[in-house]
Amino acid sequence: MNKLTKILLKPVFVACLTSSTFVNAAEYGSSQYLPGFYGDFGMATTSAPGNYLSNFFGYNWAGNDDAGSSLLFELPGLMRVTEQKLLGGTYSFGFYPYALRTTSNSTTNGVRKESARGGAGDMYAVPILLSWQWDTLSFTAFEGIVVPTGTYDKNRDLNAGRNTWTFDNNFGVTWNPDDGKYDFSMMFGYMVNTENTATHYKTGDEVHVDYSAGYYVLPTLGLGVSGSYYRQVKDDTGAGVPANAISGEYSSIGPVVTYTIKMGEQDIFLSAKWLHEYNVNNHIAGDYAILRTSLKF
Repeated sequence: MNKLTKILLKPVFVACLTSSTFVNAAEYGSSQYLPGFYGDFGMATTSAPGNYLSNFFGYNWAGNDDAGSSLLFELPGLMRVTEQKLLGGTYSFGFYPYALRTTSNSTTNGVRKESARGGAGDMYAVPILLSWQWDTLSFTAFEGIVVPTGTYDKNRDLNAGRNTWTFDNNFGVTWNPDDGKYDFSMMFGYMVNTENTATHYKTGDEVHVDYSAGYYVLPTLGLGVSGSYYRQVKDDTGAGVPANAISGEYSSIGPVVTYTIKMGEQDIFLSAKWLHEYNVNNHIAGDYAILRTSLKF
């Protein structure tokens, strides 16, 4: 696996957290989108044909004086890059199970309430991913589907899943000038949610953008900056939508380090990043620490 062919694995999950002190749009004030999971360097590039195994491990924490939450998560993933071409692009597919441990706390009128939940979350499937490359430019387009496999009970304060399907439509581009020493990548996504059949609540459509800019200090070592932007762009519908609900919006930014190690003939790609949220509207600001590994087998 060379330095430009690493980011095949693009999951977007978050636990179903309890509502914060804001009156948020999106049921429970949550989203299936999670910043930083659309790759670092080479977001739009793909690897040589074969099978690829990855693992994402991360921790998110957020809070203010009235409420807080944490999310510990792990996502093993399997991706198949085929030799087949569709519309001139290389066809790939894969899936990503999700395990998590999440907690939340809130204080109302001096009374503190805490909840915790662990187990399987909502799985992310990629039935189709196409990638193209022209000289120093790479493009990708893929359909991600969040499958409601996580445990859910509408009477619980905290759930591991959201009991909705989400269709995540993505397009990305990577530019690698100066013989690949520089990497500029961006991924744009548009998420469409289905109705929660248990509550008859439908979260509005969401837009997310992930980006990175980096430089390879060595062929195996890259340093850069990564970030994201999220906004809900359509109102919620259905039962129980608050009259004064306000859509969430936030950005994140932070450093990223990538490194490729060799074990015999096998290349193992490692990536570590930290993201801090800013420009937050109707959303509790937080931080993310993420470690990713991937290899071909």
